[in-house]
Amino acid sequence: MNTLYSILYMLAVIGLLLASVVLSETLYLRSPSGVLLLFGLGLFMSLGFLLFGHIRFDEQPCEERDENPLRS
Repeated sequence: MNTLYSILYMLAVIGLLLASVVLSETLYLRSPSGVLLLFGLGLFMSLGFLLFGHIRFDEQPCEERDENPLRS
């Protein structure tokens, strides 16, 4: 299952890169405000991966386990 996630992740990254290249061909994004917009979106996504990439949303929180009576 981890290999499926890594493959999907790589496809998403390549898709986002290709989409940014295609979007950069429009005249609006060639203006200074468009370049700033692309820079801001890239910075937002990069910081999102750095700050929240370690969080897994599909895991359930751990339940409290009873202490092992043999250890105490």
